[in-house]
Amino acid sequence: MNELPPQTPIETLLRTAMDGKLPIKAFMQAFVASEVVLLTGSLVTPDGSGFDPLLFDKQGVLHVAVFTDMARVGYFPQQAPHTLRMLMLEVLRRVPGGYGVVINPGTTLGFEIAPAGVLEILKDFS
Repeated sequence: MNELPPQTPIETLLRTAMDGKLPIKAFMQAFVASEVVLLTGSLVTPDGSGFDPLLFDKQGVLHVAVFTDMARVGYFPQQAPHTLRMLMLEVLRRVPGGYGVVINPGTTLGFEIAPAGVLEILKDFS
C-alpha cells in the first residue's frame, strides 16, 4: 500500500474526514470542486473521444479510478499510460450509469463511491 502523507489540500481534507474530524458532506463539497487525475489507455482528443479510463471490478461493479494527485498513481500507468486532469464534478457527470468511482486505489488515503452514491452526489452538488 502506498503510504504517502497528504500531498495536496484536498488530501488533507480527506484525511481529516477519514479521521472523523470533518463532516463527509463538507469534504464532498470541496472534493467535487477539486481537480483530479485520471488514467486513460488512449489519448483523449479535445472533444473527449478516446477516453478509456482505468477501471477496477469491485464485486462485479466497474469503478472508474480517480487519483487526487500524480503522486498517488503508483504502478497503474503501465495499464493506462495517459493522464487527464479534470474537475471531480465533471468526472462524476461522465461516469456511465451503473459504474462507481474508486479514489486513490492501492493507497490508504482513498475510498469508493457506489453507483448510487455517484447519482446522489450529482443530485446534491450539480
